[in-house]
Amino acid sequence: MDSLKKTGIIAGAVVGGVVGGGISLIGKLSNIKVVDDVGSSVVSSSILMGGLTGEVASGTVDAVSGKITNNPSKTKEGLDELKGTGKQLVNNFVENVRYIADSGSEITTGIKEKDRDRVVKSAKKFAKWAAVGTITVGVIKIVDSEETPEKEEKEYGSEED
Repeated sequence: MDSLKKTGIIAGAVVGGVVGGGISLIGKLSNIKVVDDVGSSVVSSSILMGGLTGEVASGTVDAVSGKITNNPSKTKEGLDELKGTGKQLVNNFVENVRYIADSGSEITTGIKEKDRDRVVKSAKKFAKWAAVGTITVGVIKIVDSEETPEKEEKEYGSEED
């Protein structure tokens, strides 16, 4: 059922491109990097959500059709896909909790050390996460342009954890 996966990714890309692309464009035109990052994160989150939705649909169809046709290998394939998608969702949740905790910790440390720049930078990260979470309502994948190249390449919610 690769067509369901592809459909989910395409739907996520379309929604993310329209909403997130518009936000990102506003950020670029106004030269406000945080707004640009929010738009990019909305695109990434929408594509990830579309892909996961497609995988759930595909796994469900495979599992149910395997049961109906009495094909145990197809049923197992569908259930394995559902388990993998569940693992990706849990990983995404854990990464987002870490992101929030790190931002909150940095804000607290900045306040204690009277480091205004640290507080502002961390508050922007937290606000970016809140904005993306509000817009996408679901899976969140944050794009941080201010982080090191190693962190930029890491996909929040990926199975690499």
